[in-house]
Amino acid sequence: MIDIHSHILPAVDDGAQDLATALEMARIGVADGLTHLFATPHHIYFTPLTRDDVADRVAALQEALDMANIPLTIIPGHEVRLYVDTLSDWSKELAGPLGHSRYVLTEPDFYVFDETTIAILHELLDRGLIPVLAHPERIIPIQENLSIIEPILARGGLVQVTSNNLVKPPAGNVRISPRIISPAARKTAFEMLQRGWVHIIASDAHDTGFRRPVLKAAVLAAAKIVGEERAMAMVTTNPQAILSDEPVAI
Repeated sequence: MIDIHSHILPAVDDGAQDLATALEMARIGVADGLTHLFATPHHIYFTPLTRDDVADRVAALQEALDMANIPLTIIPGHEVRLYVDTLSDWSKELAGPLGHSRYVLTEPDFYVFDETTIAILHELLDRGLIPVLAHPERIIPIQENLSIIEPILARGGLVQVTSNNLVKPPAGNVRISPRIISPAARKTAFEMLQRGWVHIIASDAHDTGFRRPVLKAAVLAAAKIVGEERAMAMVTTNPQAILSDEPVAI
């Protein structure tokens, strides 16, 4: 399986805080069936990293994985926040695509999906890039009006749903922000599956706890809606197409 969204690079954002955590995240992913994992640090609000910076850090992490005999391939990327300066950041290479592809992992604001957001997405499409909406099920305006993403999908944009919003929430007193997992997010994720609007399942992994890089359980949940073949494509052939910079079958 291939996971296109993670925060495994150590000490750059709110993901892995050190190399030991990153290595353990990798072990967890491999045990779940991962062969490839995109490292997609937040492009703003944390350590500013150019595309070359991310590539260098990915190379260093890959070397550590190889030395630890962890059979996981890391690919560089960014989680590109959609805000007023996104295109400027892109031109400065402070934001970049998934690997060497035309695909861009884009993160809307959790509370705003306005004309500026839509205009940036259309501009990316006009430039021949393909936005992959990161966890739209968690975006409140999308929860309230799912149709607002339909024009982007009509032009070839893709949807990435987070695995945690397809599985049962953890039992006990595990405290998780409602911005990460909530009944509304789960409802929206399943509605998008029912509409055939989900193309990728990814982990958005940040740690070795609840937000770890695992996909299998989410694939099983999605299969109940879309069937096993389509659910598996969301973690195999579709992300492989992104990795190879080929069209994703829609």
